[in-house]
Amino acid sequence: MRQFISSVEPDAKGCIVIKGKEFHYLRQVLRLEKGQVLDVRLPSGNLVTMSVSNTNATQMTLQYCAENLLIDNIENGVSATTLDKKNFLPIWLFQFIPKPQKMDIIVRQATEVGVSVILPIIGNRSQKTDCVNRMERWNRIIKEARQQSGSPISTEIIEPCTLTKAIDLWQSHKTEPACQIVFYEEEEGCKPLHYCVAKKQDNYICAAVVVGCEGGISPKEIEQLSLAGFLPIHFKTNILRVETAALYGLAALQTTLTEQNTWLLNEFTC
Repeated sequence: MRQFISSVEPDAKGCIVIKGKEFHYLRQVLRLEKGQVLDVRLPSGNLVTMSVSNTNATQMTLQYCAENLLIDNIENGVSATTLDKKNFLPIWLFQFIPKPQKMDIIVRQATEVGVSVILPIIGNRSQKTDCVNRMERWNRIIKEARQQSGSPISTEIIEPCTLTKAIDLWQSHKTEPACQIVFYEEEEGCKPLHYCVAKKQDNYICAAVVVGCEGGISPKEIEQLSLAGFLPIHFKTNILRVETAALYGLAALQTTLTEQNTWLLNEFTC
């Protein structure tokens, strides 16, 4: 389901005036005309149905639909699909910075999956790139991905930092029980994903995933992550590109966590 993400709340009359790039998106990409309706995600997180009340060559005015002012909020879902809170378990992605084009892909795919926070990590084997100047681009990619996918999760990307700072940030924000795993290219010392998830009898409340860059994660960094409570996971797959590994790992973890009650009871259905 597509949605438009508004940077402002409606005014006292229930209207939002759209200009600039956002106007171009609504007019040229979605091709909206006067009288048409769309779902709008407000800064508050609420999803509302609005109609195009007026449009010209430079701007467009959206207004609450009188018959349906408020569709729902991010906890209860949206009109197009029923969103269960457990399907959007807060996930933090620790991504060691790869080549710029690959990082762009990872940011987009992580947003579509519903990752809460993306932390670009400057590691021993990370690509040297001007990360500060790419923050604006990454935030734009996030917004576009949310609008295309309809994600109710307000994905946030943090300024690139060291692994030490990223771990400290996670430790100060996580809520127990928390699932902490690192996808590692070496098989020795690693455990299966289901084994790591099943270690806790209670369902996890949040999760953190660490993914390496093209050169992988150094042994020293693996040791640092292990000391912080991260469990190394090795998938027995083909050799994956970094952008494929990130999406593959996130999807595997998200499915494993959201279906935990089912596979722990061996109640599988076709």
